[in-house]
Amino acid sequence: MSTERILQLAGAVENSNLDLMHESGEDTIEVSVPASTAAALYEKVRTTLEYQEEHLLRRNAISRILRRLLGSDVPLENMAESLLTELVWAKYLPNKQIPTRFIDTLAPIFMKYGALFEAVDSTSDREYAFQWILDVLSTEVEYTLMSHENEELMASFMYEQLRTRIDWDPKLGYHEEEKDLRLFIAIHQMLLKSNRSTLRYRTLILYYSAWSGPASASLIAELANNLEKIIATVDFQIDHPLTHQLEIKVRRKAGVFRTLLDVIEAEGYLEFQKLVLNEPDLLGRAVWKQLKSRTKLFRVRLRRTAVRAVMFLFITKMFLALILEVPYDYFVHGEIFLMPLAINIAFPPILLAFISMTAVIPERRNAEDYKSAIRAIIVGANHDYLNFRMKKPGAGTWTKIFGVFYAILFFFVFGVIAAGLNQFGFNIFSILLFIFFLSLVTFFGIRIRTSTKDVVLSPSRAGIVGTIFDILVLPIVRAGQWLSIKVAKINVFIYFFDFIIESPYKVAIKFMEEWFAFVKEKKEEI
Repeated sequence: MSTERILQLAGAVENSNLDLMHESGEDTIEVSVPASTAAALYEKVRTTLEYQEEHLLRRNAISRILRRLLGSDVPLENMAESLLTELVWAKYLPNKQIPTRFIDTLAPIFMKYGALFEAVDSTSDREYAFQWILDVLSTEVEYTLMSHENEELMASFMYEQLRTRIDWDPKLGYHEEEKDLRLFIAIHQMLLKSNRSTLRYRTLILYYSAWSGPASASLIAELANNLEKIIATVDFQIDHPLTHQLEIKVRRKAGVFRTLLDVIEAEGYLEFQKLVLNEPDLLGRAVWKQLKSRTKLFRVRLRRTAVRAVMFLFITKMFLALILEVPYDYFVHGEIFLMPLAINIAFPPILLAFISMTAVIPERRNAEDYKSAIRAIIVGANHDYLNFRMKKPGAGTWTKIFGVFYAILFFFVFGVIAAGLNQFGFNIFSILLFIFFLSLVTFFGIRIRTSTKDVVLSPSRAGIVGTIFDILVLPIVRAGQWLSIKVAKINVFIYFFDFIIESPYKVAIKFMEEWFAFVKEKKEEI
């Protein structure tokens, strides 16, 4: 039965539309090269100042553009053309390849959200509700423009597979529907690397499947009248502790299903069917080939992510040094302490680069793990890295004791760091800045480093030294995690770009576009 199901999946992937294509002779959206170059340059600078996963950049750009358009006098029915033009400008969509018929396709999608935006005024937190609707709208627009059918097919298949491989602890006490929903959300986040905006849209569609695409007047009214309740329900499922526990469990397993999809897409249905039914050894080679290719691509993305994070950190640190640390030293202490200043500027980017760029992938052992796991999926067998147990989190005496120990360790680690910095001539403000960036850098570095879980199936084996190091670093990482959430809310650079620079810059690009169109028209008249 498992073999039959995976062949059905391969057939569906074969028949899916992978890319947005235009037919020969139909009108497409075209922008001038200078305007596109200017817009793309702006996007590169801006994305450097905001740490985001690379595959989410277009989705985030759609959200940002829509927020600006919604705050302008552009009516909803005309936003599609403006949005598509700006996406082509910024090279998030290819020039001369996006059919103009997509303007008509997107228009009814924009219109159905009008009632939801109007319903925002009746909610208790209008800004939160507005952002929620914007998240859902931007994701639906991106899904309409670029097909994610293959990824969605694999997410459904992974859900079917893992649903039968989980041993649920009866003490958890959740209903089957709750467990299924939260498992699907966890798979969507780990397999497709969905951000919160995407999860909100996908979870909403689980409740209201008819919302995707043009919607009926009755459905629009139902969502508008129950908007606050729907927002609370969807976010409750996304933020539920069980969802988070499942995300941790399924993260490594997601790589197996990504690689399986790579094999299906690369081989095609007929060849894949032959490998599954008659040539298991050649199937293993196909898995190894695709895993090797994905690992190579992962290394490239890892380096690119690390470079972007280091640039973001360096720019931020230089800015804060100039507006905070140097003035503080000069006006409070009457002099500038060069060594603490130099360490505070140079150490965080160097540490981040070191942590993120020293990740190790055991390729040979990992390949064998992947091959055995995919064989287990095909024949429906158990596998140590695919089957898992969900237990109720501990809340007993030992948990409380460890909590007290962790609190003591937290103050001990930061106390030692502060005392050491004091010996090097750091004042209280320099120490606080150092600890602030050390925590952020360690968290971001560890997060980048642990992204190897996306391609490595078996857990790493830490020795005694590694275990001690992990224990000592844990307070710093946890502090960095908390700070990263707070810093994201007060990113001065992003606020400056979004509200001060972007609008006039896009107006200038629009002027440039119209000027080149005018010149082209006059040349044709000669």
